[in-house]
Amino acid sequence: MNEELKEIVGEFILESKELLEIATADMLAFEKEGSDELINNVFRGIHTIKGTSSFLNFNNLSRLAHVSEDLLGKIKKKEIEPRKEVIDSLLKSFDMMKMILENIETMGDDQVDIEEILRMLEDISKGGSPAGGQIGEMDETQSVSEEEKEEGIIAHKDQEKFTQRKRAQREEQTIRIGVKKLDDLMNLVGELVLGKNRLMVLSQSARVSGLSEQVIENLSDVTNYIELVTNELQLSVMKARLVPISRVFSKIPRMVRELCNEFKKEVELEIKGEETELDKSLIEVLHDPMVHIVRNSIDHGIETPEERVAKGKMRKGLLSISARNEGNHIIIEVFDDGKGIDTKAIKEKVKEKGLIGEEELNSMSEKEIMNLVFLPGLSTAKTVTKVSGRGVGMDVVKTNIERLNGQVCIDSEFGRWTKLTLKLPLTLAIMKSLVIEKDGELYAVPLNTVVELVKAKEEDIKFVDKKEVLVLRDRVIPVLDLSYAFGRNGSKNGRGYLVICNVDDKSVAVKVDHVVGQEEVVIKPLGEFLGNVGGIGGATIRGDGRVILILDIPSLIRLTSSHIREKRV
Repeated sequence: MNEELKEIVGEFILESKELLEIATADMLAFEKEGSDELINNVFRGIHTIKGTSSFLNFNNLSRLAHVSEDLLGKIKKKEIEPRKEVIDSLLKSFDMMKMILENIETMGDDQVDIEEILRMLEDISKGGSPAGGQIGEMDETQSVSEEEKEEGIIAHKDQEKFTQRKRAQREEQTIRIGVKKLDDLMNLVGELVLGKNRLMVLSQSARVSGLSEQVIENLSDVTNYIELVTNELQLSVMKARLVPISRVFSKIPRMVRELCNEFKKEVELEIKGEETELDKSLIEVLHDPMVHIVRNSIDHGIETPEERVAKGKMRKGLLSISARNEGNHIIIEVFDDGKGIDTKAIKEKVKEKGLIGEEELNSMSEKEIMNLVFLPGLSTAKTVTKVSGRGVGMDVVKTNIERLNGQVCIDSEFGRWTKLTLKLPLTLAIMKSLVIEKDGELYAVPLNTVVELVKAKEEDIKFVDKKEVLVLRDRVIPVLDLSYAFGRNGSKNGRGYLVICNVDDKSVAVKVDHVVGQEEVVIKPLGEFLGNVGGIGGATIRGDGRVILILDIPSLIRLTSSHIREKRV
């Protein structure tokens, strides 16, 4: 296969995958709404795949698309009712097409066994009852001709909408760029940001060095210009990496449909904010957590129709998923009106497994007990299924989200509802931080975890079980001394500040000597040998060339909360 053909096939695979994603979503929406426009969209998408695959000599894919197109054509003409088994068969054919595309991408051919699914589609197609009369057999040429005529009629009837859609497609000028190239560009922008920070430091130093006013003014102008251009370039590259969260959300309706079939449940799915954008790398890692959350909501949360009616609820449960921008973060909320979280059952399970001591468990608040669902190995499911009951799931959610410098928290009312909230940064590469100093060492604290700064006063520091705590406005917050946390012999003076950090409704007061200020930092990984150091999430280079560590606040909170938990006084 020559380079030109490889490029054409690559474009075909990408385009076909997108068409299949859209076709799947439209098919599910058609099952619910019965809209003629939706089934026409699906038909056109599969027709495109059939034509291009035939041109490229991918015969198996072309045959499967052709048979699927025939069945879609009969649904369009109202010859076959879009029953559940009909929709199921079409969704299976779309899955098989995706599998064939994967095979073309990895092996270079479409040699996948499709005979069984072809027979299934053909059987359903032959068994359809014509609406309003007997239709005779037609050969392939006549069938295509009739379909083309019908497409022309549809286009004529809805000419304005059809023309607008085609015009929008022509006007959308895009170019496909590999993620690796964008990653490299983002890394270079990160280095440029570090250079900009260094130039700003030099510009400030020049003001006190006795240089002439003209030299200082020129240097200041150049610095301001570089800062402006760098900020604009950084914003542009970040925008280039942003993709709609619909890439994750689009897979959820199919999953909800299959889970409802398996568990004999009825669920109304609401999805909002699909246009919300976030970094491509976050999209890829977000898939698994969302799968676990949705499965948990349907399996553990929403009751069967009979149970809901007995409780005085609507027969059909509600699963609502929304996404929105909030500052430099994305907020994703998953809400269900199911049975909620039984904190008593969680406490019993935790005791049974010995995950937490009984005395410590009894001192915890309701909210803290709810968040124990994120403990590894904890499951309240009474039976083991292929979806749940093995103690794997919600801990994966928490681990993956925290790996993205995000936060996850859960709230619930027993018997009524459960809401799980994810808070994610827009991008992983560059973040705002608070630079602090402790015993001559500088550290960066992610700004999204910082709640407030408090001047350290000896009268506000108390001891509980020989551990320092801060009494702040009716709360007792564990105090963390970075010197002891990292095995250093720090100073014991009572001066300095306490940086109050919060993650998942848990707080910690980090004791520091000085607060340097806010800075935009470029996150650098610590590498293979230092990557698993507890309490450290990475490193960055400051404008003066110094390398400083970035604190992993969730890890530090776990370090302190194992001894003292925040509580009311």
